[in-house]
Amino acid sequence: MPIKVPNNLPAVDKLKEENVFVMTDSRAMTQDIRPLQILILNLMPTKIETETQLTRLLGNTPLQIELSLLQTTMHEAKNVSQEHMISFYKTFDEVRNNYYDGMIITGAPVETMEFEDVEYWYELCEIMDWSKKHVHSVFHVCWGAQAGLYYHYGIKKHNLEKKLSGVYEHHLDYDKGMLFRGFDDVFYAPHSRNSTVYREDIDNCRDLKVIASSDEAGVFAVKSNDDRMIFIMGHVEYDGDTLQREYERDKKAGLDPQVPDHYFPDDDDTKKPIVRWRSCANLLYTNWLNYVVYQSTPYDIKRVSEEDLKLPQRFDGEGDIKVCKFGGTSLADAACFKNVADIVTSDAHRNYVVVSAPGYISEFKRKITDVLIKAADSYEQGDRKAAERYISRATDRFVEIAYGIDSGLNMDRIWMEISREYFGGAGRDYLLSRGEYCSARLLAELIGYDFIDAADIIRFNKDGSLNADKTAELVREVLDSHEQAVVPGFYGADEDGAVMTFSRGGSDITGSIIASAIGASMYENWTDVNGLLLADPSVVKKPLTVPVITYKELREMAVKGTEVLHQDAVLPVEKMGIPINIRCSSSPDQSGTLIVKSGKYYESILDITGISGMSDCAEVIINQERLNDIPGFRQNLKDVLEEHDVKVLSELVGIDSINLVIYRKDIDTCRSALEDLIKDATGADAVSIDTDLAVISVVGQKLSESPDIAVKALEALAESGIQVKLIDQSAGKISMSIGVNKASYISGVNAIYDTFTRK
Repeated sequence: MPIKVPNNLPAVDKLKEENVFVMTDSRAMTQDIRPLQILILNLMPTKIETETQLTRLLGNTPLQIELSLLQTTMHEAKNVSQEHMISFYKTFDEVRNNYYDGMIITGAPVETMEFEDVEYWYELCEIMDWSKKHVHSVFHVCWGAQAGLYYHYGIKKHNLEKKLSGVYEHHLDYDKGMLFRGFDDVFYAPHSRNSTVYREDIDNCRDLKVIASSDEAGVFAVKSNDDRMIFIMGHVEYDGDTLQREYERDKKAGLDPQVPDHYFPDDDDTKKPIVRWRSCANLLYTNWLNYVVYQSTPYDIKRVSEEDLKLPQRFDGEGDIKVCKFGGTSLADAACFKNVADIVTSDAHRNYVVVSAPGYISEFKRKITDVLIKAADSYEQGDRKAAERYISRATDRFVEIAYGIDSGLNMDRIWMEISREYFGGAGRDYLLSRGEYCSARLLAELIGYDFIDAADIIRFNKDGSLNADKTAELVREVLDSHEQAVVPGFYGADEDGAVMTFSRGGSDITGSIIASAIGASMYENWTDVNGLLLADPSVVKKPLTVPVITYKELREMAVKGTEVLHQDAVLPVEKMGIPINIRCSSSPDQSGTLIVKSGKYYESILDITGISGMSDCAEVIINQERLNDIPGFRQNLKDVLEEHDVKVLSELVGIDSINLVIYRKDIDTCRSALEDLIKDATGADAVSIDTDLAVISVVGQKLSESPDIAVKALEALAESGIQVKLIDQSAGKISMSIGVNKASYISGVNAIYDTFTRK
């Protein structure tokens, strides 16, 4: 298990240098706990013995494991009863729709045979192919390792002149990975096989790495670059007397076996064998379960099917990959650029940076993108000279920034080329995207990162929609050869290379897409505020920053009226379980707000994560005895509302009434008519609309756990003399909406805020 430490603890970097696995608070908050699902494909003839050996090793961990056993249908076990196989083993057809965190494929006594001559070979191939989409990490043992290397990578096995049997000294060839963390410089492991693989064949495969080997026994441990395939040539799971029993069996069979190497004292087979591999066995399997499986397997196990699309883990246990997005206010002038450079270079894990165009500053009055929009509007209206003046303003802004950071880029020349391309027919989106393009060029040069044009990795369809699959493929392909890079946000290109943009705020989306595609450990969104605030600062003076909030709570806040990140910027990373850290570039030492999948591991003194609301609501009240029994009532009501573009924010249903909360602006011109139309369409006895309504929403996961929170919110309003007009709890029970008079909205929000933040 990892040791969980506070974020930014100085000891973290030193511990990582020593290959000690540490988990910071922020990473721990993103983890959910569930039993690991492990599948064993047991190809050994001694089924029960192998089951016992592997179960013993898998059980040597505090992690909870659910074990399943798999057999091939093309081979009937001869050394164990069919009752045992029927009772404990499943066939491939029974598991093919399941997903597993880990799988072990054992050895088999068929080493001298060609793979294709093994009776269950093609069934095994089907299982190995299936594992790529259904298993997070596969642990191959002995012949199983040779079979896996052959099937997945085309590496052939070679028969030995004599059986390799004994306990051999090994050493690490790669000491930075986590699979052999804690191993001594020299360790021992048993081998028992008649075939081998050649090291040069593995070294020539760019997708594989030899981790450990023996001068006598050859290659011992191999892994794929993404850690999903582990190949162990020996039998560390063997009991102390397994090699002895194999040796005696071969003697009885008249095979004249050699005494196993380094096994019996003085090679005297009358003496009790020396067991020197138990610690190796326990540590190897514990490390596999802990680091390779538990620490990286998705909580939603069905997402294993997406993992073959992920970028290989370039750091292999040495650190995390962060994607950082900086907004326009963070890049407003030369001083801001230098500040961003300091932020990025202060953390070696901030590998990929996404930037917006420079934002508003008093000297230039407008954001760069707004200036470019003015230029495009002018040109499209036939006023090229006005367009050129606006482009000149953008040029001046970038020339000043370049001068202030002592850049070697000639911004005058770059913008002359931009103008030539635009007026030559490059299109509106091309011009609007050049603010991000130039920001990225300048920052990349300043911090010494590679520049990657978003047009090369963000792909749009002709209709303007994002081609998510092609984009993810391009992001992984390009970034795999760039360990550090700056990418402009906001735009991409269609399949013909024409630049296309997202809607405003698109840089957030670009950063999220990149973080999702590469499986980043964190998506940092740097802006001009220190995270999400507990309440609207225009309503509550200097509200607290929320330290942690879940994706679900964030969506609830957005629905209830709080301006938060665009959903298109949240969904890609939410799907992958990647936390978002909203931080302020002018206060980089502040931790900001973490947006995570689950906040249950975070100790917070706050009972709620947000107070939001809307002061411009109205309530539609429909009364009719047993209205829910009236045929077509709901559909007729829906038709009337849709015809007048009235959006329903919430709905409270009683036996004889329905209360709808809507936006007041939706009925400004049709209030009286709407009352009559609803009454006529539904046959209701009475319909009334109350436009003096504001809605205060209290959001927090603890609402579903403790009734005290709802009571505290209502008591706060009561103590302030504020009348409650309606109460509605969300379906997920993580938010509660309280209707009050419009005039009581500000005092109501402050009363609730004071109650939950009072020391």
